[in-house]
Amino acid sequence: MISNPTDLLTTALAHHQAGRLGEAEQLYKIVLCHSPFDFNALHCLGLVRWRSGDPQAGAALMQRAIAVNPWFDAPFINLGNLYRSLSQPETAARWYERGLAASPGSMPLRELYCAQALNMALSAHMRNDMDAAGPWLRSALLGLANAPTMNQQLYDLFQRHIRIALLTGWRDLAEDCVRVKNRYDFRTVAESDIDIFTVDIHEFPDWCAAAGLSAHIWQPEAQPVPQAAYEDYPAYLHRYLDDLPALGAAPVGVAFDARIEVIQGFYVKDNFESFILADRRHMLRESKDSVVNGGNVPLVGVTPELVSGAIRLPRPLYRVVDIPERAIFVRSTPNYWHFMVDVLPMLIACTRVPEAQDLPVILFDVREYQYEMLELVGIRRERIVDMRRTLGHEGTFSLYRFDRAVVPSPVSYPVAYRWLREVMLARIRPDRGPLPRRVFLSRRNSYPKHRIANDAAVGDLLAGYGFEVVPPESLNVLETIELVAQAEIVVAPIGAGTSNHVYLSPNATWIHLNNPDFFHPDSSWNIQMGTQATLIGHFSQLTGSFAGDPVEYSERLVDRLDVPVDIDLAALARLVEEAIARL
Repeated sequence: MISNPTDLLTTALAHHQAGRLGEAEQLYKIVLCHSPFDFNALHCLGLVRWRSGDPQAGAALMQRAIAVNPWFDAPFINLGNLYRSLSQPETAARWYERGLAASPGSMPLRELYCAQALNMALSAHMRNDMDAAGPWLRSALLGLANAPTMNQQLYDLFQRHIRIALLTGWRDLAEDCVRVKNRYDFRTVAESDIDIFTVDIHEFPDWCAAAGLSAHIWQPEAQPVPQAAYEDYPAYLHRYLDDLPALGAAPVGVAFDARIEVIQGFYVKDNFESFILADRRHMLRESKDSVVNGGNVPLVGVTPELVSGAIRLPRPLYRVVDIPERAIFVRSTPNYWHFMVDVLPMLIACTRVPEAQDLPVILFDVREYQYEMLELVGIRRERIVDMRRTLGHEGTFSLYRFDRAVVPSPVSYPVAYRWLREVMLARIRPDRGPLPRRVFLSRRNSYPKHRIANDAAVGDLLAGYGFEVVPPESLNVLETIELVAQAEIVVAPIGAGTSNHVYLSPNATWIHLNNPDFFHPDSSWNIQMGTQATLIGHFSQLTGSFAGDPVEYSERLVDRLDVPVDIDLAALARLVEEAIARL
């Protein structure tokens, strides 16, 4: 028989951890009969009562544990968790805060309090109470700034703080957060050598006006969305379809003699590596994801809703490269899809302005397929200046200072797609010869990118409908365009090559094989892919099921796109037969 309170508590904890809450509760009570002020027993009994359906009794017991030992962090942590479970987030935050004041060295309490304070600020934003967000942001920043050590979770909270501070209009707090974060990111750079500022993101005409730039700006023709798009696409995409006519009519143009700085950092998947600053006050709208993470990348802030950003520039880390002559600057990316759809169409403007037609084009890290694309739209290879190739490894960290940059505007997807069809389809060779009319663009040779787990079975199924398997990496750009332009049905997995569906004939069909993260009501890819697809031909999508464990992959969506998926062969057959029937 166990009579020692210490042994009783050990046995009770073993029952508790094994889920035998009834046995644990009885033993905790016996311990408290012997030692009424045993704070461990009080705390653990409080946990048992909470988990057994009596949170109020559980909270009372944990508060008694705190009264006995106010430096014990576990009761504060679990009281906060308890009140979060009761949908009382402010009470939860206050318990985390009290615990952190009592035990400032407790990293779990610091993480929980800072995260909860940021949640409270975000909740204030959701109810449109920006004033209420400020105190919570200040508290969270204080918790982050006073951390005795830094771990990944706290570091991630810095990023979240900047986002929420900008979203709620507390720009000074976003800058303050960047300053604190610099201590961890740039340990060898003096604070006085790091420029920190917030910027506004403008539409192109407003950016030109704000920066005092002369520009040629014009209005594209409006492009209606086909009614068939509304019939073919789920209701959650219709709001994006409604926006397409206005998007297609957004002004485009070219700014001249812009004094700008282009900060070049490491490329991070699907984020552009170059960003434009004019007088370090105004940023040209470049992309929806204009922030890259990491201490070696110059832009740290974020641009929630394309409204504002918090920027830092540790100048000693960057070599300054002056470009005094007049040159065209367009952003760079090594991604096939983004270069074709986002970057290349920016040169539309330059083809319409005589002063820009013979100027050098400044790019970074130009790939061979990009040279080919540029030549297809009329930019000769000798006009292209690859700054990374020019500077070699010394150009990895560079700040390019233009005195007379010619800067084309971003171009909306409707306008970009129409221009790409006009220019690229005119390049198709009349003597090309017959090409397969039904094509499966298999990525089976591109492991591990965008894998179809049952790719061979998909290929066998499609072969029965007259499809030919074509690995897209075996084709150059023009060959790919010619193949898609002559096809009546294309089946392809998710990937950058999907951008080529712009070259489909109006009656052809593109069947897109994707994973569960892609098309659904809350998907962030809806506007980027789902609505663009309505602009050209027919577009069907088929969601596979994860064949690998997505938990093993990063939580970043762009990484999860590479989780292999199994495609339902019967569902694919139905889509193919529907496409054939449309023919």
